[in-house]
Amino acid sequence: MTSAPNISPVTGAVSEMHGHGSDHPRDTWVLNLEATAALLIALGSLLTFAAAAGLIANEGLARWAQECLFPLQFPVFYFCSGYLYQRYRAVRTRRAWALNLRREAVVLLVPFAVFTVLGLAVGSLCGSERALALPELANALFVQPIAPLGYFYTCLLLYAITPTPISRRNTYGLVLAALACKVGIVVALSLPATAAAANALPYAITSVAENWIWFAGGMAIALVRALPLLRSREKAWALGALWIATSIITFTAGWIGETSHAILDAVGILWVTSLFSTVFRPARQNAFYRFATRYTMAFWLIAPLALRLLFFVLVCLGAPAAAPWACLVLGAIVCFGAPVAVMAGLSRVGKLGFIVYPSRYLAPAPAAITKNPKL
Repeated sequence: MTSAPNISPVTGAVSEMHGHGSDHPRDTWVLNLEATAALLIALGSLLTFAAAAGLIANEGLARWAQECLFPLQFPVFYFCSGYLYQRYRAVRTRRAWALNLRREAVVLLVPFAVFTVLGLAVGSLCGSERALALPELANALFVQPIAPLGYFYTCLLLYAITPTPISRRNTYGLVLAALACKVGIVVALSLPATAAAANALPYAITSVAENWIWFAGGMAIALVRALPLLRSREKAWALGALWIATSIITFTAGWIGETSHAILDAVGILWVTSLFSTVFRPARQNAFYRFATRYTMAFWLIAPLALRLLFFVLVCLGAPAAAPWACLVLGAIVCFGAPVAVMAGLSRVGKLGFIVYPSRYLAPAPAAITKNPKL
């Protein structure tokens, strides 16, 4: 593979998170789903900081969103990554594995490393427990990533252990293996006798065990072409009603835990897949998502840092008590405006946009690992 961060951004791939494929019309729903997940992660950060500053009550609807809705977003990312990986990659030999992993290492580890340093630096400024010091930096890079950057760490491991299957039998075997890992870690974390030992496992093990099923599920949907089975307004409404009802019941009953999250994530992924694949059929797009998909990764990488700095300053000034609504409005503006402004600046200063979207500056993936999906 030839990596070329010194070339100009690939304009035909501006919506990609990982550069798995071009902006094919069939992928519109996936790109829009990723953008929605990123926007919700940014919104979750806003609610978290606003609650910590006393601007909103951390209960009721806000608490339900924190416990049920926002945790769904990263399983959605893993699902979408697996879907696009299966559609656009052919990784079945050692050489293909090495080529693909080499490319993914650049695409994933550059923003992971850069925003780990930035996150710890902001933590130092704001008095966080995780501050920028050599031992903590090593821990964040190799052992326990800071939120929400564990996605990059885990995703690279998933690419390392997951070849692209070529048959339904291989796909079913992959899904069963991932499901066994998911059931195993959920049971281990849920049972009092094993919870302490399971919580002491390395992050790499627990994160892969928890999220491999969503990655493998996306690959399975792509290979067996199951999307038409989920695509209809009636199914989207039914799955949405099921997810909302289940989340409300588990939340009000106090049943939030590993098992309930696994169920909610599974139903939620089916729901949003049905919804977005129905609404955004091939070649159907609107102005909002045409804009939002340009900043998918920026929203969930930059918004939390910008909000942490903003609320640190506001709290130091005593602004939340004096003007709570003004602080909340300012937080919303920064939450969704800062990523756009920062990316606009980075893209105009040399090739600094590379730190957020390396795939836009890399040469196309080698022919040995690419495939064109059937139209």
